[in-house]
Amino acid sequence: MSTSNGAQEQQEISTPSPGQPLCPACFSPSAGFDVPCPVCGYSASQPEEGGWNRLKPGTIIHARYIVGQPLGQGGFGITYLGMDLLLNTKLAIKEYFPAGASLRNPESRCVLPASEEMSEDFRKGMEKFIEEARILARFEEHPSIVSVKDFFEENGTAYMVMNHLEGRTLMAHIKERGGRLPFGEAVGILSPLMDALDEVHASGLIHRDISPDNIFLTRFGQVKLLDFGASKSALALMQQRHHSVVMKKGYSPPEQYQGSRHLGPWSDVYGMAATLYRCIAGMIPPDALDRMEEDPLEPPSRLGIPLPLYAERALLRALSLSSQNRPQSMREFKEGLLGEMLFSSGDEKAVYGTGRKAGVDSKKESPQRAEKVKVHSAWRVRRFFTWFFFFLSVLMLGAGAFFFFAASDLMERAKAGDASAQRSIGRLYEIGGILGSDQKAAEWYLEAAKQGDASAQFALGRLYSAGALGAPDFTAAAEWYEKAAELGHVNAQFALALSFENGRGRARDDALAVRWYRRAAEQGDVRAQFNLGNMAEQGRGMNQSDTQAADWYHRAGSQGHTEAQLRLARMYEQGRGVSQSEDSAARWYRSAAESGEVSAQFIVGTMYEEGRGVTPDPAQAAKWYRKAAEQGNAAAQYSLGRLYTNGLGGKQDDVEAASLYMKAAEQGYAPAQFSLGWSYEFGRGVFRNEARAAEWYRRAAAQGHTLAHIALDRLLSGDE
Repeated sequence: MSTSNGAQEQQEISTPSPGQPLCPACFSPSAGFDVPCPVCGYSASQPEEGGWNRLKPGTIIHARYIVGQPLGQGGFGITYLGMDLLLNTKLAIKEYFPAGASLRNPESRCVLPASEEMSEDFRKGMEKFIEEARILARFEEHPSIVSVKDFFEENGTAYMVMNHLEGRTLMAHIKERGGRLPFGEAVGILSPLMDALDEVHASGLIHRDISPDNIFLTRFGQVKLLDFGASKSALALMQQRHHSVVMKKGYSPPEQYQGSRHLGPWSDVYGMAATLYRCIAGMIPPDALDRMEEDPLEPPSRLGIPLPLYAERALLRALSLSSQNRPQSMREFKEGLLGEMLFSSGDEKAVYGTGRKAGVDSKKESPQRAEKVKVHSAWRVRRFFTWFFFFLSVLMLGAGAFFFFAASDLMERAKAGDASAQRSIGRLYEIGGILGSDQKAAEWYLEAAKQGDASAQFALGRLYSAGALGAPDFTAAAEWYEKAAELGHVNAQFALALSFENGRGRARDDALAVRWYRRAAEQGDVRAQFNLGNMAEQGRGMNQSDTQAADWYHRAGSQGHTEAQLRLARMYEQGRGVSQSEDSAARWYRSAAESGEVSAQFIVGTMYEEGRGVTPDPAQAAKWYRKAAEQGNAAAQYSLGRLYTNGLGGKQDDVEAASLYMKAAEQGYAPAQFSLGWSYEFGRGVFRNEARAAEWYRRAAAQGHTLAHIALDRLLSGDE
């Protein structure tokens, strides 16, 4: 999905042959309107699942833009692929469509408030949506912010128009890298976004939804922040009034559950810190509400994650439950991560502890004595900080002198031909330790690489691949990767295997990709182990073998690779490559679920509900359904609602059940649509409304739901 503001990232629509139509969904040349598109598969003769809730591909809005296929749908809007008829370029078009507060007229496609009581909320939310568009339009030239090219009201709602991006989300990048990133790489990705947010905050806009899913890495190497949410504040108020607050678990600070009046830049600091934690720790921080009584948040260092002590302190401070204890700006947070400050004034407690509670002495003191104690305490504090900063200054001077002489010695050794020193000097230039310069870094890496230093050879390949020395040169990168790989450098072996698999810098050759993946995998590289399992399962570069695939997935899964755990669980469930075992399947599904994999969480819920591989336990089923439902999984939302309806795994609650059915039904999930119709027909958790019951039955029936057909016929015939 995507949106962008860079002119370089606009893409022209493929020019069809004379008389050849375009697919109205993806704008690729098509064989005909009623023939499935060879690119996206769309056909006007085949109704799209959930299409009643969206604009139809081919719809023209504002007399200029054609709406194509949906790219994504969130709590307050739907984003479509679009085409600008004047400029002949692809775009992203975001439509204001707050979940649970809006409906679409199936004939006119106009958007309406879901009910009379929600009309005022709907209007205020749309005003916020337009306000957001107006603010973001000011940042059109900013390289890290997705700005707005056009915005307008139409069809009873409002739209933003943005350029289309190609690339992937930060979450997808993390998963491709094996589930987590080194601290330096993660900070390098997030640093420009922190600078961008400082500017946005100055304009009065808060993002409210920072997470790896809303950070986009373009194919041109830019990092973009997606999905700003001024309108989300209005949506949050709606949700509070209707008891259906939806937050991104683990990334939302406590104050975000209390409404927008408590939010500020410090709230985005929490989201950015949670995102950094996910990047480096390989797991989402515990949800803010779960941390209230007994905080289970683990410092990264306890998880074996290498990072500077000052950076860990800054990260944990930014994840403070109290908004006052957090850095009050992105700049302050970034300086803490980079070691440019110890703490902000008055906030030492956030780093070193909260001290004793006030008022523990039950003895009453006279005002004069209290004043003396106060003055004496203040004098002691001043004396402490005077000596503290004196010793700190001495320490910093000593450290500076040490670094100067160490760097001087390192440079002398490098000039004398010491390969390890040459590589270290290159690294200092690359990370900015010596007036950062990728060109200088490459020069020193080259000196070490010529002497056969594998790490320097890999570093050179990385610079060429990343385009740090000009345009990306994948051929040169692959040459250096191969030199380092031959010397046993595991990261180079993995990178070279990728080059052969993807045909970047080397002719595509699955057999050679397997060869190099195997060498990296045998050294314990989890990414290579997973990729080998994938190639064995598909029979690429080797004979197809489910047994070998299961073996490699087992190795990667044992190191915490979530996708490998999920695939191995399916193999145990199906008996492919391993002996069929529901117990083993449940164990691996649970491992993936505990890492946050949403489909695994849903499956674990079904296994506890049905007693497959585990002892039946409705409470555990509800727990895992809830985890998946909170991530937007429609099947889990429906299943959790069903448990509430039947009073399994907890108390019977028709209101909560109907709310969950609504969320799943709006995603087009037919069983939930039927259950929501049932709720409206019999007034279970909602006011009885046969018209709405018929509408939801009709939508489920259109997807082939047999019981919905029967219920609809009964309702329309008046047969009770």
